[in-house]
Formats: sequence, structure tokens, C-alpha cells
Amino acid sequence: MSTSRRGPTVARRQLRLKLRRARHEADKTQNEIANSLDWSVSKILRIENGASAIGVSDLIALLTQYPNLAPERDSLLKLARESKSPPTVSKFYDALTPQFSMWLDHEAYADKIRQFEPIIVPGVLQTDEYAGAIVESLLDRDNDDRDPHRIVAARRERIDSLIRRPDGPRMEFIIDEATLRRAVGNEDRARGYAPMLEQLRHLKRCNTIGRTAFGESIEPELNPNVSIQIVPLEAGAYRAMRGPFEVIEFEGEDEEDQFMMYHETPDDDLVIREDYESIAKNIQMFEALKKTIPGPDEANHHLDRLIQELA
Repeated sequence: MSTSRRGPTVARRQLRLKLRRARHEADKTQNEIANSLDWSVSKILRIENGASAIGVSDLIALLTQYPNLAPERDSLLKLARESKSPPTVSKFYDALTPQFSMWLDHEAYADKIRQFEPIIVPGVLQTDEYAGAIVESLLDRDNDDRDPHRIVAARRERIDSLIRRPDGPRMEFIIDEATLRRAVGNEDRARGYAPMLEQLRHLKRCNTIGRTAFGESIEPELNPNVSIQIVPLEAGAYRAMRGPFEVIEFEGEDEEDQFMMYHETPDDDLVIREDYESIAKNIQMFEALKKTIPGPDEANHHLDRLIQELA
């Protein structure tokens, strides 16, 4: 991963993985390291699980225990300094759950993103009007005092970091057709399918890989690595339809540290970082579904048919 695309949360993640791996290679326990440095074991735990960033002075002390990291000293110190800078989404902490904030910090620097959605258009592909309607409808006003406009603003910044970027990551989306037929934005029963038609046209524009397949020129401000596939209603039931998920991938990591997964439920957000078996099952499910449905080159034709029908 290019250091120019590495945020503080990712820097902290890379550093903690390197330190944890070095301790294992040195065949030392957390207790042994803590005793050698006159630190508490909880301090080692917080560093290795990413709960707290490590300062430069503490890192220098820790490196005395890991001579195998001596060749990487300068790059590790750079990681420590980067991990102390404000996260990308820090200005939106008042509008986001802690789990989702952490997720966005990582997502912005991923090399590949896979996302499956059976109910709602993926957030990064939403128009402002669609996003506003979704937030207003799902927010529990009795128990949640967050400003919906701030939530939508955070989503807009997320789009800028992923979709409106010509050097953006590879992004693969699979969306169930049922999602595209719901008249989101018509909660007052006055607008019909007008907001949804705008959303469908926006999906066509974002499907840059599908557009490229037909020789269309892609706007220079758009990520050219975005593919959208649609699960048609006639496909019937399938395994992935049980719930949405998103998996992000980082290049240059060991297999067990290469992926992270996000599940969003009505009651909670769940970020899975180290359960590689669970993440691998969802990746396999995603890849299997990709092969059984029309490709991104067919998605815009499907969207055109939906637009004509809903209009």
C-alpha cells in the first residue's frame, strides 16, 4: 500500500501486526516483554490489539526487545508518527457509531472492496436524496440524538474518498433487484419513484467497469475500477440473501491480516478483523454469487429496463 494512501488507523494496524509478529518470532510472551521494560501487561495488550497508538519513545524502547526488527526501524518510527495524526473521519465522530468510524478509517485506504446488499443501495453509491431518506427512516429518534444531516455529510465524504477518485480501489458491488424496486424517498406518498429513478441513473454512472465494456468514456473524476452486478428477482433464493456484508482487502499483508469485514444490523455494527475463517466464507459466497448472475456489462441494461418500468 502506498504511504500516500495510508491513514492513521491503517498505520496503527500495520504497526501492531508487525510488533505482534516480531514478539512471536522472538518466542516471548507479553508478560516477558512487560517485565523487561517495566511496563504493565495491559499496555502491551493495548498496543497489540490496536486499542491505543504507540508513541515514538515507547516504540524505541520496545524495539530493544525485537532485534529482528532492526532493519525496519525507520519505517516503523514513521508508522508510529502517522498513527498519532487525526483519523480521516474524526470530524464526523458525533454523527457515526464508534464501530462505523473505525470501519471508515480503514475502508478509505483499502486496495479492494467487496460489498453485497439485499435491502439498501450500498452507502457509497447512494445519492444525497436517497441517503437522506434512508437515514431519516432508520434513525431511532427516541434513543438516538445524532443529526441526520451530519450522517449524510459523512457519507458524502466517504464517496469522495472512494468513488470520486481516479486512483480509487477496486470496488465490486452485488445488489439484489428487490433493493432497486423499493420507492425510497416516497415516505410521504407524494413523490412516487422520482428519487429512486435518480438513484438508478446514478448507479449507471458509477458502474464504470460496466460502462467501459461498451466503450463509454469515463469522467476523469470517477474511479474507473467500480463494478456493479444485480441479482435478478428470477434468480430465486440464494445463500447470501441472509444479510448484507462488506469485506475490505489490503495488499502486502499476511493472509490472516489481509481482510476486514463489516456487518450492519438494525441494533448494532460489527467489525470483524481477525476471524479469518468467517471472512473467508463470506468472500467465497460473494465470488460464487458473482459467477451465477449477469456481469457488470449487463447491469446497466438491467437498470435501463427498471428505469423504463418505474417511470
